[in-house]
Amino acid sequence: MKTILKTFFALLFVIADKIFINKNRIPNKTMESVANTAHSLFIYTSFFTLYAALFDIKIVTTSLAMILYLLLFSQSVVITRYFNQKMLEPKESQVSTLKLINKIAFIIFLSNWIFISFGFALLFLFFLLLNNLLYIFIIMQIKKQKEQAEFKQQFGEGTYSKEDILNKHILNLFEKSIDISHLTKSDIKKQYRTMAKRYHPDIYKGDDPDKFRSINSSYKYLLELQKG
Repeated sequence: MKTILKTFFALLFVIADKIFINKNRIPNKTMESVANTAHSLFIYTSFFTLYAALFDIKIVTTSLAMILYLLLFSQSVVITRYFNQKMLEPKESQVSTLKLINKIAFIIFLSNWIFISFGFALLFLFFLLLNNLLYIFIIMQIKKQKEQAEFKQQFGEGTYSKEDILNKHILNLFEKSIDISHLTKSDIKKQYRTMAKRYHPDIYKGDDPDKFRSINSSYKYLLELQKG
């Protein structure tokens, strides 16, 4: 049974990775603009969309819930496949809207409990949790895409696993393979200072003009990993 479950989740992960991750994406301003709009719409409407899907509403013979689920899925795919830096920039309007949605959600929860049933109110909470998990998933995928793009810019094109990215950064900063579990923040900072002095643009006259920037990138990546 465990083997079947492992196989199922592994297959599910591969399918999700193929759908949501665009590994060889060519920059497309039109699609990035569409993705930015979809990202904003998702923040503002996903909660209410999931809530509306609770009700068995039919449009002719088609379930409204199915249409809404497909809409959310399409938004998620576009957002994660055509991520861009603007999505990760904090926006005051989005923050204030999310706070307002949480307040509205609490009022709706109480209304469902009082006027419908406690069971329906719990179902509402489930969909609220689902909405938050869906948004967290999208943010994680956006960050994964961003990480892949930055890594390719630094080390060249290719398909890299999380382990590949980690090993490349360690090799770039320490110029040798080291087990990450043996590294401390102090080790990383000390090595960065050594490498920064050696490859500073005012000193280094080698064949790689981007070496200093590359070392900075690896330093930030490894330090952030230690904080996590």
